[in-house]
Amino acid sequence: MKKIIVAAYADNRVIGRAGDLPWHLPADLAFFERTIADGWLLSGRRSYESAQGKAIFTPDRQVVVVTQQKDYQALGHNVAHTLAEAVQQAEQASAGKLYILGGGEIYQQAMDIADQLIITEVHATFAGDTFFPPIDARQWREANRQNHAADAENPYAYSFVTWQRRTPERLA
Repeated sequence: MKKIIVAAYADNRVIGRAGDLPWHLPADLAFFERTIADGWLLSGRRSYESAQGKAIFTPDRQVVVVTQQKDYQALGHNVAHTLAEAVQQAEQASAGKLYILGGGEIYQQAMDIADQLIITEVHATFAGDTFFPPIDARQWREANRQNHAADAENPYAYSFVTWQRRTPERLA
């Protein structure tokens, strides 16, 4: 099963402020929805709750929510109490892809197990309280980059960047 971190972060690595994105980029939202269309979703509890009422965690999606709350219920979705348990649930269900959607603590833990990073870099800085961990170039190589200028609908320049984990024989 391929484990893929999907995130958007600003130039100062901010990914969130008070449980929400500090920017609005319709092109990124469309890219995000296309990207995660064909696999399981893994989310931390706070990220899951902040997205309630949005189309991402619909009942027809395979979702696993990671929380330390032992009695937590995620309506129609799976619950796990560790990242390893969440990955195991997806593997046991024969998921081909597991998209790891955050938040900050989940990203930090998942950096060691992910096979790929699909990142939207928002070329601006924002105040925030949640950050994406650094990407270690010794472990990751940039495989693709698509740069986009700001426009009438997207007020910030942004880049879609795919990172692949370096294989042990290609570490350097």
